[in-house]
Amino acid sequence: MIEEKRFEKITNLEDDAFLDCTFEGCDFSGADFSKIRFLSCTFISCNWTTTKIENTRLQDAQFFECKLMGIDFTLCDPAFLKLSFERCLLRGCNFTEMELKESKFIESQVKDCHFVQSDLEKGSFLKSDLEGTLFHHTRLKKVNFLGAIHYDIDPLNNTLKGAKFSRMEALSLLKGLEIVIE
Repeated sequence: MIEEKRFEKITNLEDDAFLDCTFEGCDFSGADFSKIRFLSCTFISCNWTTTKIENTRLQDAQFFECKLMGIDFTLCDPAFLKLSFERCLLRGCNFTEMELKESKFIESQVKDCHFVQSDLEKGSFLKSDLEGTLFHHTRLKKVNFLGAIHYDIDPLNNTLKGAKFSRMEALSLLKGLEIVIE
């Protein structure tokens, strides 16, 4: 296991376990991280486009200003899963049927992603753009959507108790009710 090491501008990994490591400016597009363990690791300005993460452990993984596209997070190891994204681009990622309690998507573009039957309780999408993202039968209890835009959430098929929304954007919650607001 590699501990407390900083990696800069690398494109692949030689080891299979990393603890408290920082990865900055790395291009992991198309990389195969199957069965690799990232424990309390930080990724800064990294590219994870179509990175394979089958049975990958992402325990307290933090992503800052990263690009993550086409990633199926449902394939990663669910044990101790905890994710945090800040000022990231996530496009076409799948989070279906995942327990993501307290996960954070802060000031990020979360576009065309799927949260179907997921549990995001006490998570946050603070100031994020959720264009094209699907929330269906998802537990959104106490989730912070303040400042979030372009979301399409049906309150009849998602649990929203205690969720926080900005006043004007909250009107989009009425879209599925087919009512007229003047």
